[in-house]
Amino acid sequence: MGKLKITRNLRIMTFLSILGIFISLWGCASQKDQRDALTGNEFRRLLTLQKEKQNAAKANEEALKKSPEMTAEGFERLADAYFQQGNLEMAFLQYDRSLRLNPNQPGIRYKQGRLFLEKGMTEEARKEFQGILKLDPQYALAYEGMGWFFFKKNEMKEAEQNLLKAIQLDPRLWQAHHLLGIVYDRQRQFDQAILYYRRAVALKPDRGMIHNNLGICLFLSGQYEKAVDSFHEALKTEDPKGQVYNNLALTLCKLGKYGEALELFKKGGNEAGAYNNLGYIYLLEGKNKEAIDAFEKALDLSPGFYVKAYENLNRAKATSPDSLSLK
Repeated sequence: MGKLKITRNLRIMTFLSILGIFISLWGCASQKDQRDALTGNEFRRLLTLQKEKQNAAKANEEALKKSPEMTAEGFERLADAYFQQGNLEMAFLQYDRSLRLNPNQPGIRYKQGRLFLEKGMTEEARKEFQGILKLDPQYALAYEGMGWFFFKKNEMKEAEQNLLKAIQLDPRLWQAHHLLGIVYDRQRQFDQAILYYRRAVALKPDRGMIHNNLGICLFLSGQYEKAVDSFHEALKTEDPKGQVYNNLALTLCKLGKYGEALELFKKGGNEAGAYNNLGYIYLLEGKNKEAIDAFEKALDLSPGFYVKAYENLNRAKATSPDSLSLK
């Protein structure tokens, strides 16, 4: 990462981004990497080719319709399995087959809409969700889908309205609560964000990303002890923990627990990076001696890799924390 100008008011927010504090929207990273293998345009072309092949094999389709194992529900289950594997192309084709056998399935259209969102095909997603609402104006998941659509378009007011409607129709939609928390978080309405994150946690306590996002929001609102509790809850789940370790370490630094923070930074990355991060925090707090010691330790551990630690060290010695270079 290059040089960053850090003002007095922006120091905390800048460091949050440096340490990788993030808001996770949907799914795990490994699945998303697989899903991003094709761009939206490539995905459209693939679907067109696949549909042409299907239309050229009508006899085979008729045979599938007659097979007791190839019901609409069977195709849906198969599509769900492909989706979980990250094979979105095959998932779409199986959802499409399910709809051919039984077109009146709003749940399948919702899943197709979410699949389109995964591939960045937002207009296709919107058409799916709006099509559902024409058939059933009270279908809660379609409003949740529209909330996702507007969120990805960065139209937060419209996202908020659709998500609130989804929750009104079905208060059990944990993803709608979670996304509402993110929407309010983005607008720095922390009290509202915390409220909806907590409702999402109550509905889905095994999702570490919700605990993590709640912790970040509590941190940004200055509730450090409560943020620590949320990050600890995130660490109890099966979700990836690297970012959570860094978030928890940063929060402990705000509470003056630098030794504990260092060990957590190590878990969130590596030892050299941990000392560099800790040195950066010391420098922001005006503790130049401690910062110098930490940067020197980072250089001892990884002299070739930590060029930025060397630059930070020179700035710490110059007692000028106005401009910092970070890994």
